Amino acid sequence: MSFTHCDLWQFSRGQMAEITLTSGANLRLLDLTSCSNYGRGERHQYIGRLAKQPVRLQVPKSVHWHVAVDMQGLKGSTCSSIRKLPGPLPELRESLCSVSSLVRESTPPGTSTDGNRQ
Repeated sequence: MSFTHCDLWQFSRGQMAEITLTSGANLRLLDLTSCSNYGRGERHQYIGRLAKQPVRLQVPKSVHWHVAVDMQGLKGSTCSSIRKLPGPLPELRESLCSVSSLVRESTPPGTSTDGNRQ
């Protein structure tokens, strides 16, 4: 079986790989064990699908990951590029301060506190 392989090295849970293709192909995101099994034509587990446009695949756990691109069952060929995207941003949490603590009154220079010009 012919396929293109890319070693992504260590990915943290939640990080994403973006795969861009010139034509449709099968994409497989594999951990180290599954990649070895896949290369030998044995049973393996993967995250992926048939893709025709850029795909983002998110890793479910922090381990060593690989991407395989193949044309199994398809005609033609494809070229692929793979890039590692930054991990997810931390969740935004609202501050529990009151609006009144953020609003301050200001008096324009030369004006008294009653609003009359000095």
